Amino acid sequence: MENDIVGALAAFAVGIIISFGNYRLSEFFLKKHPDRFSAVSVIRQLIQVLYIVLIFFSSGRLPWDRTYLLVGAALGITLPMFFFTYKLLKTNKESTSESEKKEDNENG
Repeated sequence: MENDIVGALAAFAVGIIISFGNYRLSEFFLKKHPDRFSAVSVIRQLIQVLYIVLIFFSSGRLPWDRTYLLVGAALGITLPMFFFTYKLLKTNKESTSESEKKEDNENG
């Protein structure tokens, strides 16, 4: 288990979990409280940075090389973000079109 690739894959997997959690948090605020969405972006960024910092400082206690862990963590956070950003944009577009339909019906 001391293979550095295993450590990178573990950090990558945790990064994917963090990305998914950030996506769900963003989706919730986009649907329920869109006026607070910009504040959520700061919280998401803070979570991601804290994960990278945690990897950096805890890597001395782990059996894997720090570089592999950091690369795995950074890719785990970054790569899924492309997919989740697409899904958030799709969600935002759907909610915007629904609110426009409601306004059209109310205005007659």
